[in-house]
Amino acid sequence: MILIHRISPFILALILALGMYVIVFTSFQPVGMALGMIVLSFFILARLLKFEVRTFQFWNFVLTPLLFLIASLGMIFFLEQSFTIWLIAGLSTALLLLYAEYVFQYIHLPATYQPYSLEYLSLLLNLLTVFFLSAVGFGLVLLVQISLGLVSIVALCCFIFLIYGTFWVSKAHESKMKPYTLGGSFLMTELFIAISFLPTSYFTSAALMTVLFYLFIGLTRAHVLRTLSTPMIKHYLITSSVLLLAIIFSSQWL
Repeated sequence: MILIHRISPFILALILALGMYVIVFTSFQPVGMALGMIVLSFFILARLLKFEVRTFQFWNFVLTPLLFLIASLGMIFFLEQSFTIWLIAGLSTALLLLYAEYVFQYIHLPATYQPYSLEYLSLLLNLLTVFFLSAVGFGLVLLVQISLGLVSIVALCCFIFLIYGTFWVSKAHESKMKPYTLGGSFLMTELFIAISFLPTSYFTSAALMTVLFYLFIGLTRAHVLRTLSTPMIKHYLITSSVLLLAIIFSSQWL
């Protein structure tokens, strides 16, 4: 039994690599292929977690990589440059392989698991998910003319899960997670709506959202874990300010 779990991350990576290859290099049912990848990935991750569907641990460790996969596929469908498509396809496959490997170690071989591996990798995946999903969301509103209200509702649901999941994997106290999750989710959704009116490309808007999410999650995560300090506040503020200014002054405004 342990052997099947041991090879599960590599089976997941093989499925993702083959699926990405078909989507990127052929025109064979890209939507159907994407749905198939998502369903198979869910099954593999669920089996790796022993189908313990009554625990939040199960849903967090399954939905975090799945949401990232969905965001990556959505981003690929919006891109035209081959190099960027290959980069996202390869990066997403590699990160999901690494995530599944850490989940395997955490669940089945805890003695070999490196502390904080899933915590830091989840934070990275969530930041990338925010960027990819924001780009897709802004693109749907701008190019496909989908209702901003509908996209905002989906964004709110995603932010609730991403913020709560980040706090949970960081082992924050339950009583502190909920208010920051709800308040932060509505704040990020309001920022999403406000940024959607800026006269710039959806990639620039998505980059702005990601930096603001990084600032919020970094400061609030440190606060709920009681590790917030003046140097840390300065670090996040300076880093975020530099990134925001770089995005603003290097972007082409319409």
